[in-house]
Amino acid sequence: MNKGFRNLGEIMGSDEILREVDYSSSAKSRVCNFKIKGGDSIKLMVPPTVYPPRSDTDLLLRGLNSVKMQTGNLVEIGCGSGAISIAMALGGWNVTAFDVNPLAVVATIGNSEVAGVGDNVTVEEGGVGGENWTLPKDADMVVWNLPYLAPDLENMLGPMEEAAMTDDPNLGWSEKLLSIVNDESKKDTIFILLMSSDSNPKNSPLAWTKKGWSRRTLAAERVGDDTLEVVAFWRPGFGSKSEYIEVTNSTMDEARKLPKVGWQRIRSGEQINGRGRRGANWYSKKGDLIASWSVGLDEINRWAPGLLQVSIGASISEALGIQLKWPNDLIFQQKKCGGILLESSTSEGRVRIGVGLNKDAREIDGVSYAGWEDYLGDIDAEHMFQIIDASIASILDSSPPIESAVDTLWQQKSWIKLSEILSRGVITQYDEKTVNVVGLSNTGALKARSANSKHDIQDVGEFFITF
Repeated sequence: MNKGFRNLGEIMGSDEILREVDYSSSAKSRVCNFKIKGGDSIKLMVPPTVYPPRSDTDLLLRGLNSVKMQTGNLVEIGCGSGAISIAMALGGWNVTAFDVNPLAVVATIGNSEVAGVGDNVTVEEGGVGGENWTLPKDADMVVWNLPYLAPDLENMLGPMEEAAMTDDPNLGWSEKLLSIVNDESKKDTIFILLMSSDSNPKNSPLAWTKKGWSRRTLAAERVGDDTLEVVAFWRPGFGSKSEYIEVTNSTMDEARKLPKVGWQRIRSGEQINGRGRRGANWYSKKGDLIASWSVGLDEINRWAPGLLQVSIGASISEALGIQLKWPNDLIFQQKKCGGILLESSTSEGRVRIGVGLNKDAREIDGVSYAGWEDYLGDIDAEHMFQIIDASIASILDSSPPIESAVDTLWQQKSWIKLSEILSRGVITQYDEKTVNVVGLSNTGALKARSANSKHDIQDVGEFFITF
């Protein structure tokens, strides 16, 4: 994959430097044809030691082509031979490209000139982690094919390229980029990364969600033992501010007062009279997360309400590393730690989503509950809100010019999260019968089987899980 940047002098010893010189002088440049949008191709001259365009490059361009965004300023980190930078420049973008390998810089400049976009592509040596390297502040989109060294490329590249394509041993290139983007990017900058988290957990998209960034997968492909994903990240509502009040009876009621356009949400420091499912009381105290979102009906009409609720639960529980109990309970170590509530109003044209999460463990009416201090440590409610906001926005935020999340995808993801509990030897009962839960329907109902019957469980009042 394409390159990050580190001090190569610290990585390459004298023997490696000699091998780099020998490889560069003895190997020949290759000519590659790279297909772009519309079926056209561009010819690229790829020098020795420069990563050639491959199937992962095709996948990244496919993901980029799915973004319906007005052209502007694009930054590519690790441009290699210039395949992506040139393709995007041909599509109307003004591109600033970076690469640690000076041969890659030369290749991208030359290939851009041949393709007729030399005036639209600026190329510089450097990258993430390099001394004094900064992200251009006018970037509308940032693209990076994150480093990994494919097995079939070993011994084909020089030491410089091998070093650049090897992930950082500590933090990981994805998180290195994440550590600077909040300070050096516009609120509406979209980051599009090609990630391989199967073999490299340091490149997990969840690291971004935990810092308050929403995400959607634009394209994915299984390559060998890795699943490669093109993932888009953005700030919820493109950085629009949420409302905050110190005390309220119910954030769900406060959400009625929010503007009827855009990504709207409100958080309270304390809630006096919260409600849960079926009108039950939701007990909370100062320091807990209590928040509600208001979303337009036109943005969620394709969702069945039951599936939307369980999908939001799946997104939140995935980000927090906890479990989901159908249909709306968040669970840690078999104890409830939070809940989700949906209410809709056709007259208002909005759906309200309420989320409550305990900060610390407690006991209420003889029942033990968990808190996020047990699984995330001592973070405050504002930080937790950022994670939950990003999780919900990943499904419902219409701010970015990115196709909304597919409900069938979230049906699958929700079933995976629900199965974490259902596969642990729990006892499930419905209508006083012991049942085996076997799936999740496209409406969010549980599919179950008893000894003689099939059931679609839509009412939690008759469904019980015993740990």
